Amino acid sequence: MAGSKIKIYKNNPTAGGTDGTLVSSSTGLNPIESGAIKVPESGYAEGNWIKLAVRCDPGYETVEDSSRHARISIVDSEKVTMWQLAPDNSGQPGTAEDWGDPLDFLTKIGATNTIFWARARVASTEEPANDASVDIQVAATIGATS
Repeated sequence: MAGSKIKIYKNNPTAGGTDGTLVSSSTGLNPIESGAIKVPESGYAEGNWIKLAVRCDPGYETVEDSSRHARISIVDSEKVTMWQLAPDNSGQPGTAEDWGDPLDFLTKIGATNTIFWARARVASTEEPANDASVDIQVAATIGATS
């Protein structure tokens, strides 16, 4: 997202604020971390929800395009279904999208934090490992504030 006017932040960002730690782009130096999840004997085990924020740089905002203002997606063809996204609902995860599905924002995103949530899961067939192969991406049309 170098040069991007919209970015994702972690480390307990405040709704409507401008705090949080910028998530790294293409370097892996400051990734979103799910924390440890114990591989279950069968099925899946879900990790804790991670509070994240998306916001534009000062002087910019999203512009509605294709009936939405922004779309956040997990980008990894093999492990996309191991992540789930949810909108914020008064400081808690709202109704989550299906595992692997993107999260659409239908309202304008400006220069303050718009909160959303993410979590990972592991399958009983996986080996314990630190997986750094998954990316999170925000797609939006950005314009100057009026």
